Amino acid sequence: MDFATTANLRLDLLQTEASPAILRHDNIPLSKWIATLIAADSVGAIAISALVFGLYASPHNYEDAQLWAGLASFLTGWVVAAWTQSLYSRKILLSSTRMHIQHGIVSCALAFGIVLLLGFALKFIGGVSRVWLLTWAVSTFAWLGGLRLLWTYFLRRALLGGKCLDRALVLVGPKGHARHLSDEIERESQGQIAVVAAMGIPETAAGVPADWLDDVVREGLVDRIILANVEGAKEELRKLLARLAWLAVDVAIIPDVTELQVAPKLGVHQIGTLPAIDLASRPLTAVEAALKRAEDLVLGCLAMLVAAPVFAIVALAIKLDSPGPVLFGQMREGYHNKAFKVWKFRTMRHNARDERAVQQTSRNDSRVTRVGRILRRFSLDELPQIINVIRGEMSIVGPRPHALGMTSVGLPMTEVLEGYAARHRLKPGITGWAQVNGCRGEVNSHDKLRSRVTLDCYYIDNWSLSLDLWIIVRTLTLLLFDSDAY
Repeated sequence: MDFATTANLRLDLLQTEASPAILRHDNIPLSKWIATLIAADSVGAIAISALVFGLYASPHNYEDAQLWAGLASFLTGWVVAAWTQSLYSRKILLSSTRMHIQHGIVSCALAFGIVLLLGFALKFIGGVSRVWLLTWAVSTFAWLGGLRLLWTYFLRRALLGGKCLDRALVLVGPKGHARHLSDEIERESQGQIAVVAAMGIPETAAGVPADWLDDVVREGLVDRIILANVEGAKEELRKLLARLAWLAVDVAIIPDVTELQVAPKLGVHQIGTLPAIDLASRPLTAVEAALKRAEDLVLGCLAMLVAAPVFAIVALAIKLDSPGPVLFGQMREGYHNKAFKVWKFRTMRHNARDERAVQQTSRNDSRVTRVGRILRRFSLDELPQIINVIRGEMSIVGPRPHALGMTSVGLPMTEVLEGYAARHRLKPGITGWAQVNGCRGEVNSHDKLRSRVTLDCYYIDNWSLSLDLWIIVRTLTLLLFDSDAY
């Protein structure tokens, strides 16, 4: 059956008649791009290891068994690191180049960390060349970073040129809905899905012959069939699904949830034999939550050890500067809206303290002491919150906790912004994505509140270890150069 002729008679085409030929011959599926990157990562790391071993280890008569043990350890570590970092997920691969490289570098660091752990456990590290391991690690870091720069560059060009597509044939009812849905799919997929055609379900008034659909799939013109707005044709839909079950094609259904105002990211799973659509989900899986808690404990304990002398110096300065306690406790909203007491070094005069945050601290606030101004300028007053981190009430990185009585231009936060409480889906942090993106200081306008909540929710929805490390590095630089700290 001739595709173009039948399309002109039966379909409301969203592409030109030449599009099927272009789709068939010139496009490389995104899955092949991902497979190429996986192969390049693995082959590159192995080749670098062998080359460096030959240059540095072999002349010193190191046994080849050391090479094979190192490679086996690295591949084991790479699989674990890539899985925990979702390194090859479409979400990461289609994100910004910076995020892509961050996840690659963090995965590499985790992989070589596992190499060291297995090396000590299996006792092969002691007799191996340290120069080999160090040179291999540094070279692999450079390889992974450079490879991702090139890969993302060529992938972007392919997406913009329409040469990297997951093709889709959309079956819908009303034409207006078809066009709207097609535009939505192509826009939200960032160009990775091309809608070949929009049509009605076979055996309905606006439908196409079922055998025509069979031919389209067998010819390889589509990889996926998407069903939408099919509530009024259940019997025809059942017959169509029975027919498609015999063909090698992905079939998906888009439910109508536009009136539910659900989260933009939905998941699908199965409860027994019944399909279920997740309208909302936890921001972190159990494994991710455990990783973040481990990060908090390790960094928190190290920070406590390193900052111990600073604690003593700051405490002495506060006592000499003004009467009152060294620490200041304030009730704040945390995870799941639970109240907890956050600890800070006291920066205000004791008789002017504001435990309910009725009046936010402003620039040149008269309540702030001389030592307090220095502490607030360099965020040293936040150091005692490491205690909150170790106790599990806070994280190193997360949305900043607000005081229970805090307002925005005289109104409670929840009245200003309906989705304000969404920032409490994760433990609050000493620093956060909003803080390193310019949202510091008092919240003296509704727009500032919206910006902070938007950035906080972005962090919650896109959490990763690499993003946490990036925020920590950015925070350390801001301690010296941020004029919004007061």
